[in-house]
Amino acid sequence: MIDTVIFDFDGTLADTNNLIINSFKHIYCKYYDGKCDVDYILSTFGEPLEKTLKRDFRSFKYEDVLKSYREYQVGRFGREVTLYDTVAETIKYLHEKGTKLGIATSRIKASTVEALKNFDLDKYFKVIVTADDVTNHKPDKEPLIKAIQGLDSRIENTLYVGDSKYDIECALNAEVTPVLVGWQKHSDELVQKYRVEHVLGKMWDLTKII
Repeated sequence: MIDTVIFDFDGTLADTNNLIINSFKHIYCKYYDGKCDVDYILSTFGEPLEKTLKRDFRSFKYEDVLKSYREYQVGRFGREVTLYDTVAETIKYLHEKGTKLGIATSRIKASTVEALKNFDLDKYFKVIVTADDVTNHKPDKEPLIKAIQGLDSRIENTLYVGDSKYDIECALNAEVTPVLVGWQKHSDELVQKYRVEHVLGKMWDLTKII
């Protein structure tokens, strides 16, 4: 019986796509010639920002690039980021039904907690595992296993809801049932590649699985 649901954050609970893409466009303009492959940026969603920046901006000082990226986002999160359809209702409903809820994200701790507070969702999550909390990031199973342990749950009773290949592979590596949100550009491709059984048209569909 499913009694635990763990969520990714970006692209799963909140639509941060445009903010992230525009942040990358900003640093590409600043450090390169301005050319930014949006499809490539989308393909990096799910991996830690530090890994992406150190790989793609290796000719520059990481701290400087990160500062530019963060500075672009100042004041924009509240205006440009919204929850996906029925996310708030679903989280509240599951909580009231006694489902144990957690977060396993590649976002850093401070920004994850701040974002959840902005949406008044932080009170529903007992465990929040971020990039700051693990040595091995998604698709490694460590973030998910740490969240399951923190919730005192069992692998076979857990669903992991995400939007990227990193999320699906993390779930499979942890032997947890993956649930894919179906509202991203590459969702259909991921369903076919990984043969995902559970795909959500909107977050409320999750209540039909449990």
